[in-house]
Amino acid sequence: MFKNTIIKNKGKTRYKIQDSRFKILFKHLACILYPVSFLLLISLCIPAMGAEKYAGEFLSIGAGARALGMGGSFVAVADDGTSAYWNPAGLGGLKRTELTFMHTTMFGLDKYDFVNCTQPFGQTGVFGLSWARLGIDDIPLTLLPNSNPMSASNRPFISSYMQDTENAFMLSYGKKLRPAGIQLGGTLKFIYNSVSGANRNAVGFGGDLGLIWRASFLSSKEEPVLSDLSLGVMAQDFFKTRLIWNTTSSPSHTDVIQPNLKVGIAYDRKFPSVSSNMLFSIDANTRYGLEMRYGVEYMLADLLSLRAGLQGSDFTAGAGLNVSFAKGESGLSFIIDYAFLSHELGNTHRISIMTKF
Repeated sequence: MFKNTIIKNKGKTRYKIQDSRFKILFKHLACILYPVSFLLLISLCIPAMGAEKYAGEFLSIGAGARALGMGGSFVAVADDGTSAYWNPAGLGGLKRTELTFMHTTMFGLDKYDFVNCTQPFGQTGVFGLSWARLGIDDIPLTLLPNSNPMSASNRPFISSYMQDTENAFMLSYGKKLRPAGIQLGGTLKFIYNSVSGANRNAVGFGGDLGLIWRASFLSSKEEPVLSDLSLGVMAQDFFKTRLIWNTTSSPSHTDVIQPNLKVGIAYDRKFPSVSSNMLFSIDANTRYGLEMRYGVEYMLADLLSLRAGLQGSDFTAGAGLNVSFAKGESGLSFIIDYAFLSHELGNTHRISIMTKF
C-alpha cells in the first residue's frame, strides 16, 4: 500500500505520498513518451531513398512468424534468433543456441524460406548464420515455330522452363555491453541472384548495423521487475548494397539497394499475479518513405502467445506455442509460431519453427 506522511503548515494539513505506485507510473510514462517523441522526430526528418528502391526487394519479406504476426515491428524487440534479420544487436542478449526455420508460399507463386542458427560464445558475444531464399520455379519460355509473325498457324509453344532465385547469406554478430544495457551488432550479407535458362546471375555484398538500449523498472526493492523498455535503431544496407549482373553490356548492369533506417520502441509489461505479460512495439521504416508498423503480443505462462499488428495499412495476426522441458539456460524449448498477413495481392500464411537448447 501507499506510504503517506501528514504535513501541517499554517493550520493547513497536506498529504505527501512517499514511494507510491503513482511515482512509478509517472516514471514509466515519462520513459515511454521521451523515446516515442525521439522516434517520431527522427522518422519525419528522413527522406525517401533513390529511384532503384525495389532492388533486393526479397530482403524485406521478413523472418520468423512471431515478428511477422506483430506487423514486422521488431527492431526494438529483437530477442530471439531472428534478430540476425531484424536487428543484429538483439543477438547480444541470447544465452542459448537457437535454430529457426520458416517456409511460406506467397500468392501461389513464390516460395520463400528462411533458415537461421545462432550460437553464444561466452563473453565474446553471439554469432549467427542465416540463409534467405525466394524462388519462382517452372517459368515457361516460348518460341514460334518459324520466323513469320505470330498467327493462327504460327502459335508460340513452350520450349523450356526457367527458374528465378534470389539468395542472401548472412553472418551476424551481437554483443551486450554491461552494465550499460546497450547491445551492439552487425550483419555482413552476400547476395546471389540467378535466372536459369537465361544464363543471368548477380552478386553483391552489403551490411547492416544495429543498436538496442534496454532498461528495466522495479516497483520496489522487494518486488520483481514489472516492466522493460527498449529502444532500437538499425542502419540497413548502410553503405549501399550493389548487385552486379553478368550482362553483356559494358559496364555491366548494377542494381543498388539504398540505405534504410529503422527505428523502434518496445514496452513489455509483466503481470506476475497471472503469470503473463503484454508487449507493445512501434517501428518506423524509411525504405519507401515513412512507413509505421505496430505490434502487440500477449503471452500467458510462457506457453501461449497471441499477436496482432499493422504493417502500413495491412493487418497481421498470429499465435505461438512454446513447449519447454526445463527452465533456465540449460533448458530445451520448441516453439511453433503462425502468422497471417493481409495484402492487396492476396493473404498469406507463414509458419516458423524454433528450437532453443
